[in-house]
Amino acid sequence: MFSERMMLIIGQVYLAILSLVLAIAPKYYMFVFIIYFVAIMALGMYSARSSGGRSVPREEIERARTLLKEDKAFELAMEDEELVKQYAGQAKTMLVMLMLFPVYILLFKSASMYHDEIIARLESMGISSTMAGFMFWLLVFETMFAISQLTRRIVARGGRGQPPLVPHGFRVTEKGIVVKGSFGQVIGFPLPEGSEVRLDEAKNYVEIKYPRGNRVRLYTRKARKLYEYIRRYGLQHDVGEKESANG
Repeated sequence: MFSERMMLIIGQVYLAILSLVLAIAPKYYMFVFIIYFVAIMALGMYSARSSGGRSVPREEIERARTLLKEDKAFELAMEDEELVKQYAGQAKTMLVMLMLFPVYILLFKSASMYHDEIIARLESMGISSTMAGFMFWLLVFETMFAISQLTRRIVARGGRGQPPLVPHGFRVTEKGIVVKGSFGQVIGFPLPEGSEVRLDEAKNYVEIKYPRGNRVRLYTRKARKLYEYIRRYGLQHDVGEKESANG
């Protein structure tokens, strides 16, 4: 799974690569602009659904003995008013970010209009054409990135925090958790060292919090039983105790 810091590093490297491409072939600026947003959205989706856990093949988890199955997890989740409010805040953030899209297009097109003039000035200062182009486009991308981050922070101030990942359904086995409808996502046991498991019987869920802050919330009427299964098979120290007892 990608941490927020790792996503930031990947994003910066990606901006540098795109800037270099445009420095070499500036006429493809709109094509690169589209690739930029597609890739950022793809990374965001991957990060959101990457929940961690030990690297266990999906087939191994599916073949293991089933401990608990829940097909109506999301229906139960919608009964959680706090979660619904978090989703509403997230939707608001996404809407605002979408509304910024025309601003980015205007910025990108404006940059292309002044591209030749600015590059000529930089070249007159002894900077090579490729380096001047790289600096120019990197500044454009970083400006877009700064606008995005600033807007996200402003919107988040009035929100209720980032909602956890909530599967529509899941199946728990002795080797991990198979998540329903999430492009083949699985959560392998044992969980990464430092993971926390929290039970909220009043709201019918068990939440797994990973060391890097990512959260997965599993809703079921059998929350207590699910909690005990995850602690027994999923937590490092509990697995060690169980194996010692069996030995």
